[in-house]
Amino acid sequence: MKTLCLNQSKGSRPVPAVLAFTLIELLVVISIIAVLAGLVVGVAPAASKRMREARINAELAALVSAIEAYKVKYGVYPPDNYDPTNRVTNPTLNSLYYELTGVLVDNNPANPRIISAEDNTVINPDVFQKYFGREGVMNSIPLIPAPTPAAQNKLDREQKKNLIRREFKKGQYAEIFRSTSDPGYVDLEVLAVGFSGDASGKKGSGFSWPPRSPISEQPIKTNPGLNPWRYVSTNPTNNPGRFDLWAEIRERDRTTIVGNW
Repeated sequence: MKTLCLNQSKGSRPVPAVLAFTLIELLVVISIIAVLAGLVVGVAPAASKRMREARINAELAALVSAIEAYKVKYGVYPPDNYDPTNRVTNPTLNSLYYELTGVLVDNNPANPRIISAEDNTVINPDVFQKYFGREGVMNSIPLIPAPTPAAQNKLDREQKKNLIRREFKKGQYAEIFRSTSDPGYVDLEVLAVGFSGDASGKKGSGFSWPPRSPISEQPIKTNPGLNPWRYVSTNPTNNPGRFDLWAEIRERDRTTIVGNW
């Protein structure tokens, strides 16, 4: 309790005492602050997780819509990474990023090339086959040679208008290699739920796979931490006649699946 005391000494003016909190009041205030801080610290991780889960669900809905639009244009769903010899599909290393953003194809027999419509990255068809199980991309337009670089750029821009061009933010895709100095490095992208980093220098985001878990458990072994969207359109288990698209969230040895079924 705050009090006002007067100095009653003879021959002096009354002087007010300094207003101050009592020890009990200070302890009460400190206790309240501690309780509030504990509530904030406890709620923040859960709120952050809910926000990230909401982002994944929104991305799932957007991807499903884009894939259905692809089906309307091409009559089939985007191909997956299917091995007909062993009759198995690799759902993690898929070319969905390129199927939804489109490519230009240079069919020059001496130097065939796949050119990403998103960033003009040049990809060797043999490399594409090695990682994605396919030599090319269905959502593609043949490259038409032009006499000058300026004319080529203009013609390419016009050609790209005929492709399905789904735009992705930097936090929605990542390179399959962690560093350009990694053995066998190639510039290939996959749609990602989360990643801790990649060769392009993008900062990680979303629900990355625990990067310190064993390499044998990593979804993409060349980039520990990269957590891709899984995709199967050849004999899907959960959506026969359509496709399976899902994300796996790994936290504290527990895996949560968010999918289109």
